[in-house]
This record gives sequence, structure tokens and C-alpha cells, in this order.
Amino acid sequence: MEQQKPAFIRFLEKTLVFDRRYIFLLVAIAAILPTILPFKLRVDITHETRGVYDEIEKIPDGSLIFFTFDYEPASIAECDPLAKAILRHCLRKKLKVVATALIVQGSGIGERILKQVEKEFNLKYGEDYAWLGYRAGTSAMIIGLVQNLKETFRNDVYGNPTADLPILTNINSLKDFPYLVCVHDDSYINYWIVYAYERLGTKIGSACTAIMASGMYPFLDAKQITGIVGGLKGASEYEKLINHPDFGMKGMNVQAIIHSFIILIIILGNLAYFILSLYSKRER
Repeated sequence: MEQQKPAFIRFLEKTLVFDRRYIFLLVAIAAILPTILPFKLRVDITHETRGVYDEIEKIPDGSLIFFTFDYEPASIAECDPLAKAILRHCLRKKLKVVATALIVQGSGIGERILKQVEKEFNLKYGEDYAWLGYRAGTSAMIIGLVQNLKETFRNDVYGNPTADLPILTNINSLKDFPYLVCVHDDSYINYWIVYAYERLGTKIGSACTAIMASGMYPFLDAKQITGIVGGLKGASEYEKLINHPDFGMKGMNVQAIIHSFIILIIILGNLAYFILSLYSKRER
């Protein structure tokens, strides 16, 4: 008669054939709980994020800042928190925001984000911010902004002549902006670096998806950008800097819990397999 296996061994065997649907359910619970229950992880500020924050801090209150929404809807989960956090910082300093988009998808995204902060800060269009929208011809559009902003964008998205907007009084080109923030999910920032920084010396900050962040370091090392705010991690850092917790911090909490859970079940699965292998060899 075959000897009955120990209860612990039987338990380990069951873990190796555990129905994966339960794992998916546990992952879903781990994703939902941090958004409902008060949960806060430590957030350390990196020098890359500070490079953008400190540069904006140096801009005198009431000055202009140029903002560009160069990301697609697929990157909203990462880029929206970045854009909102940096815009909140700018608007708290009473900076006047002029915004555009290098890609057509960024046009709707930018307008939506600006409308949200307009309500939050009770902004007045044309005085506190302006939305120029999208123009075809990436390089040509930026060169036009470098040479003559009002000729390149004779009207804003809503049909208002840019020459009549109070925010653009005495503004001729990108040279009149002390700083440019590019929120992007691809290499669109390269165009701004080539034409705005190299030709005019306009300082640029990168706010990008996490997968793009590593590609920004050569520009940072070359001093062509002042800093990198990368992915949800960067958004959570910026939210901490401005003391305004939002989706960046919540998203990082969710990621941390799910990643910890996945690492735990990988360790347990491998441990169970290793113990069962040893037990099987011993029983032979």
C-alpha cells in the first residue's frame, strides 16, 4: 500500500495547480484597495524630477511658460498625472501658460487638461492661459514659433486672433518664454531641443512615460534639458513636491502592491517546486 504523503507536501502540490483565475482575482483586489483605503508609501525625490521643479521655481511669478502636449491617448494613464502636477505648480506661481501640441492626438488631450485646471484655478482664458492647438508640419511649426509665433498661429483653437489675446501682448517668438515643458510619450521632444534650445537657448523640461525616460539621459547629461519627470514615479514625486497627492501617488501605490504580490507568488511557486523536487528524489 502506497504511503500517504505528508499534509504539507499535498498542500504544495495543490499550489502548483492553483486555478490562475484566483490569482487574477487577488491582483484585481490588490489594484482596487489602495484607491479606496488610505494608503501612503514613501516617495523619494530624484534629482531628475527636481531639475524641472527647481527651474520652474526660478521663474518670476506672473511670467510666461510654454507647454506642449505631445502624447497619445494610450499614454494618458502616465502622462495626464505628469501634465496636471506640473501645470498646478505653474499656476500656483501665477505663471501664464501658452500651450500647443506637435501631434494631432495631443490637441484633444491638451484642451481637456487645460479645461480641468481652468476650473480648479478659476482661470480666465486669454489672460491666464492660451490654447494654440495643433498645426501640421512638426519641424515647420516649431521653426515658425521660433521665428514668429503670431504668424505661425494667427488664430487659437477657438478662432480668436492671437494678436488680440492679452497673454500674447509683446510676445513674438519662443525666445520670449523662459521655459518650455514637453509632456511626451515618444521622441517628439527632440524637435524642441533642436529648434528651441539649440537655436534660441530656451530651457526645456521633459515629462515623459517611464519607457522614454532612459532615452532622455543623454540630453540631460548634455544640459539640453534641465530635468526628467518620468512616468507615474515622476508624477508621484512632483505631487509630493507641490504637496498635492493625486493619481500619481495612487497609481504608484497600486503598482507597488501588485508588484510585491507578483514577486511573492513567484517566490512561493518556485519554492514549492524546489521542495517537491527534493521530496520526489528522496522517495525514489
